[in-house]
Amino acid sequence: MPNEEMGSRALPQPAGIHNRAVLVVVGSFLLFVGAAIAGMLLFLNTQAPGALTPRAERRFPSPELQTSPEDDLTRFEAVQRAKLSNYAWIDRDHNIASIPIDEAMQLVSGRGQHAYDALEAAPASTPGAGGGNP
Repeated sequence: MPNEEMGSRALPQPAGIHNRAVLVVVGSFLLFVGAAIAGMLLFLNTQAPGALTPRAERRFPSPELQTSPEDDLTRFEAVQRAKLSNYAWIDRDHNIASIPIDEAMQLVSGRGQHAYDALEAAPASTPGAGGGNP
């Protein structure tokens, strides 16, 4: 049955395209692309001479990693402990000092429920005030 169906079908029509015309069109297209590339390269070389030269490779310095993080952490903690456990002047002109944190916590807890109230300013003594005759 398949042979009978194939025999009764009409053969396809021959192509109406000329091979020379296709070759001429493809060849002219390739010549146009080549001329365009050559024109762009010529333009780049005249207008931007360094555009097509490869750039020198820039080496970045290697990252400075910690070689001994445990020792660094120990030193950091020692510095922090020293700051929290010693007396030091913060601002000598305004009489501001730091005290050890344990002592500061005892002072704050000793104030009871008023621990975080604002501190009262020291009374300013003025000459001639108090008990003088009018």
